[in-house]
Amino acid sequence: MIRIEPIHAVFLLALFLFLNPAKAQQKELFHWIADEKKNEFVDQTGRFQPVVKGGKIMNAPTGSYLLVGAEGESSITLPDNGKINFKDGVTFEARVFFEEAPPASGTSLALKPGSFSWDLVRSKLHVSWMSFPGEVIATTNSSQFKYYPVGTELTNGLMEVPLNRWITIRFSYDQALGSITTSIDGLIDRKRYRYRGPEQMLCDGKSQFTFFKGFKNCRIESLTLRTGRPKSATPSLEVYANPLPYSGKLLVTFDHVDPDLKLPIEVTMLTEKASGQAFIFARMQLNSHNRKDTLLDLPTWKNSLHTLMVNATSGHKAVYQKNFHIANPKPKGKIRIAADLSMVNGAKNFFPLLMYHARPEDFGELNEMGFNVMYNNFNLVGANQEVLLKKSLDSAQKHNLLLLASANSDWGKLEPIEVAKNHPATFGWYGADEPYGDLSRLVESYNTLKMLDADLPVLVVMNNYSRLQEAAMGTDILGVDPYPIPNISLRMVYDATQAAVKAVDGCKPVWTTIPQYGEKVPNLTELRCMAWLAIAGGANGLGIFEWDHRVPNKPGGWYTKDSLGVVSNLKQVIRELKSLEPILLCKPAQKQPTQEMANPAIHVLLKEADGKSYLIVANDSREAESTVVRFENSDNRTLKNLLGDRNAQNLSIQNGTITIQMPPLGVSVFELLAKP
Repeated sequence: MIRIEPIHAVFLLALFLFLNPAKAQQKELFHWIADEKKNEFVDQTGRFQPVVKGGKIMNAPTGSYLLVGAEGESSITLPDNGKINFKDGVTFEARVFFEEAPPASGTSLALKPGSFSWDLVRSKLHVSWMSFPGEVIATTNSSQFKYYPVGTELTNGLMEVPLNRWITIRFSYDQALGSITTSIDGLIDRKRYRYRGPEQMLCDGKSQFTFFKGFKNCRIESLTLRTGRPKSATPSLEVYANPLPYSGKLLVTFDHVDPDLKLPIEVTMLTEKASGQAFIFARMQLNSHNRKDTLLDLPTWKNSLHTLMVNATSGHKAVYQKNFHIANPKPKGKIRIAADLSMVNGAKNFFPLLMYHARPEDFGELNEMGFNVMYNNFNLVGANQEVLLKKSLDSAQKHNLLLLASANSDWGKLEPIEVAKNHPATFGWYGADEPYGDLSRLVESYNTLKMLDADLPVLVVMNNYSRLQEAAMGTDILGVDPYPIPNISLRMVYDATQAAVKAVDGCKPVWTTIPQYGEKVPNLTELRCMAWLAIAGGANGLGIFEWDHRVPNKPGGWYTKDSLGVVSNLKQVIRELKSLEPILLCKPAQKQPTQEMANPAIHVLLKEADGKSYLIVANDSREAESTVVRFENSDNRTLKNLLGDRNAQNLSIQNGTITIQMPPLGVSVFELLAKP
């Protein structure tokens, strides 16, 4: 007989639970159905009885249902007694029959203030907002939001709900994965992963539930709300494949791994050449449900398309299979992405300072300000786009600037490639601006551009941060454009930049574009703070939107030169950035300092190069803030402030820490020096 010691038994139990995770558990809060005998909408769980307004029980051969909105206003409400919470997730499900499309306004499909608002907008399932833990924000006027983040869960629907037949609609949030899913009759309509990751959705115990408010002639057979992890018939994971042609690598990311999957997860990757020849590319095991980023060598057959086949099994069952088309160009041009993610023009590394929308006649002035990259597709208005593009390229070359040309396959915009690819002033291709819908087309477009021009980089700018991982697969440079002005915390700039850096695991350059136009014109302090927040967040380039939004032969339109104060602010901020370009080009240190008591308003980044160290500190708060920063192995060092403004005091590290006090929206850049 084999005797197992108690300590061994505990170990074996822990190992069993690790390899066989508990399945998702849900609790049914209420399940309301139409009860023909009682002639009312009742809760089969016996817990929560709804209050129905403007509805009546109808009987039919197929069963009873609640008809709402046939006469007057309608709603189904339920007070919250404070006993409900959404731990692990929540699912709202309704079996419904829409006799007509919902009104364009004045309706609420499912609403709980302080928790969620799920609607039908243009007859599509629509996540208006969901509430998660946030931060209190200091404000200076009544129009500014006093909390952050704002509106990050907005998700527009894909399919219109069918009319005049019974369907099941579903909204769910899975806390373990941080995923938001909508579906119609079990078919997924949208699925998004929160860029802030898994968090418990908030539940305000003082606010009531409201369902189907304002709907007309809508039949409801049942309405159910469950808490806990949503049920998934097929637990899976997500895989993202990012070619890195300037380093000859391929970044493969395994993420959003369902904790119900048994470990280990066996992964097999095959690659198929354009000739059809296939071979094993890599094998690996995933021994945890955490994200895993893997760098692999790109296939050796260059300047061609390869098919990467990724297959994963768990418990000897297939749980994932997807093919990726991977472009494998061999860039040889003068514009390159360096190993430290800085841009290279010939033999010189530079920090991109991009200005959107300018006409060639203003290129000289923008170059004098310090900008080095232009994007002016909006300004190329005329019968012959290629001639106007050539004119812009020639002007850029004359004024020592580089130009991004708009090119992509999804809009059939490939003519600029022949005009621009061999021009000395071409920086690269602007592949997409704030794309939405099916983002696989970005990869198709990227591959097309790389087959037509292997040398120049592609930039895609994304404003939906829950989809950065998808967008990143179709670009060499990932851009974000957070526009917090006038009423959202400037923290948005840092947050968006960090989300992009995380999406590519720090393996692709990230450019951050900040606003300066129309009603989104910042003052000097705001503009400067946003620029440095982007850099503190890890940005490898900075864009300004925009210089000139005038349309030929039409009156009006934003033009920066009409506002001398705005021009002056731009000059000051860009001049400061240019003066510190060697610091901007430094790599982030492997060991970053930490805040002893985390202050979400203050952001610090340590950069290092050639034996020198620099600390960037930015305060996104409109109030003065302070923090204690701890360094590793940095005793006996002095922090010298390089900006020369009112914050320019030198500080000393004592016992590995330093207290930094920052004015509202303040910025400091320090060089770490040995104490004399």
